Amino acid sequence: MPVVTSQQIQNYYDLYRSIEVTFNLEVTKLLGFVQDQVFLKLMGAQWPCLLYSSSLEGAKVILSLKPDQIERLRKESNLGSLRYSFRLQDKPEPLTFFVNVKIKGYNKYTNATNPDLYFMTLDFPQRPSDDLIEILGGFLEANVNAHKRKDERIPVNEQIIRKIGFQSCNAIISVEQIDRKCLLRDLSFGGAKLIFPGVAKFLDKRPCVLRLVDFEDGHVLSLGGAFLRVEPLEGHPDLTQAVMLFDPESVPQVYKVKINDFLKLLTKSIAAKKNAASQKESI
Repeated sequence: MPVVTSQQIQNYYDLYRSIEVTFNLEVTKLLGFVQDQVFLKLMGAQWPCLLYSSSLEGAKVILSLKPDQIERLRKESNLGSLRYSFRLQDKPEPLTFFVNVKIKGYNKYTNATNPDLYFMTLDFPQRPSDDLIEILGGFLEANVNAHKRKDERIPVNEQIIRKIGFQSCNAIISVEQIDRKCLLRDLSFGGAKLIFPGVAKFLDKRPCVLRLVDFEDGHVLSLGGAFLRVEPLEGHPDLTQAVMLFDPESVPQVYKVKINDFLKLLTKSIAAKKNAASQKESI
């Protein structure tokens, strides 16, 4: 994961502070969020809760409130703190921290079997922890760039594909539920270029699924879409060279983060080389 500077953290806060992240199963796993270590600290007590969503300006939680607790909330202070916990890849213990909160309101959680469940909205009266800004900011940046830079292609070889976070350029392309081995030539937020066995004219515009293996945990990522352009590989009529366009709704969040992190590393590397070259010229 790229090193994040204090300036980048400030940029994350300025650009993304009002965007809400919903902690569904995919996001929870990707960010390493530890849901069972979350609680509200109010009026000197710990109130167990479930984090539903968070921005850099506030959060929404689900919790059980008894009538006496609701009465206390009405009469006493509405200030407290919310405990976050994340399990990071390079740390043996979870990263935990508190964010000061102000209760904005709460309502009955609809369609709940438990009548005591409430949906509570919290505001952050001050800027939250840099740790939260870095974690949510990096995630949000990847999603924004998935739209802004969706056509920016990364030529890949075995070295590059591992730096991105996948095991190999040798992957699987599934066309109408028939798996074929393929060779990746480039990747982007929005698609891929690949070579695989097959006759091009029978594959044009066909729906397909690209399967990549995560370098870290061996998990298979599936990216659905369709072939935008297919053509025979020059000199090899039995091989097809294809450009695949991903369905944006099918792209896993972890894929977006991997591509975004690599593009940031690439940008820094290019800037460093330009800086080194300009320094040599000035000597």
